[in-house]
Amino acid sequence: MKTIKIILSVVTIIFAAAFFLKILSSDISHPLMLTSLATLLLIRSYEYKISQSNGSFILTLATALFTYIVVIFNVFIA
Repeated sequence: MKTIKIILSVVTIIFAAAFFLKILSSDISHPLMLTSLATLLLIRSYEYKISQSNGSFILTLATALFTYIVVIFNVFIA
């Protein structure tokens, strides 16, 4: 689980840096960056659920779902 979190964090940072350095356009980098961030939040939410921290579980789950909704809206609707 720890290696998956590290990989997702690195992917998020790489796509954010690629956008800020103007290597990739925002049409490509934002959905990929936000999807990896939402997946990272979903994994953290699962870890909170295992450790019986219900408040943190609900908050990170809601944040992950909202981020997925933003990605879907930006890619398919906007």
